[in-house]
Amino acid sequence: MLENYLLKGLVIGVVFGVPAGVVGILSIQRVLTQGAFAGFLTGIGSSAADIFYACVGVFGLTFISDILLKHQSTICMVGCLMVVAIGVRTIKKKESHSFASAAENNKEEHPGHIFSCFLSSFVIAITNPATILSFMVVFSMFRIGGNESVGENVQLICGIFAGTCIWWLAIAVIVSLYRKKVTDDVYFILNRIFGALMILFGIVIGVRGCLNG
Repeated sequence: MLENYLLKGLVIGVVFGVPAGVVGILSIQRVLTQGAFAGFLTGIGSSAADIFYACVGVFGLTFISDILLKHQSTICMVGCLMVVAIGVRTIKKKESHSFASAAENNKEEHPGHIFSCFLSSFVIAITNPATILSFMVVFSMFRIGGNESVGENVQLICGIFAGTCIWWLAIAVIVSLYRKKVTDDVYFILNRIFGALMILFGIVIGVRGCLNG
């Protein structure tokens, strides 16, 4: 029985965890500039936030979900400002901070900076309380109604986390294969595209927060 919940979680993680939005862009950008591990950790930060919301839904922690959904507008605005700031900083990166320079500097990457890859994406993902509602819909589709045992819930959560990790690992590996083929000029253009997209997503997050407020 437990194996069934592990499989359900894996399927939910693979389907629900499709890399998209701000974190997907940020992960790709960091694979190009800092390497596959930094990009993968960026994705894992988002997965950790998803797991937090999945736990709230699975274990029926309504007091947490009520607080988060009640203050959804404010939380979304924090996410909006953070994403827009990252987008602006990405666009403003000078040509001297080229791909070649970034790749060279990455050789001496320190743990604190690597952790920031995880933390930044976690904060971005955690500022979307509506994720709780999305999980609730997905759980109902898989006939997960809240009557499961602790062991089954733990298996489900582990499966979801593993499923999302599959996507981020795939993104890190695939993008890293083309990393050395990216020239400084292409990197310069990509930085502006990534930055503009992040600003756009940030604005969308802010508008969504206002509408939900």
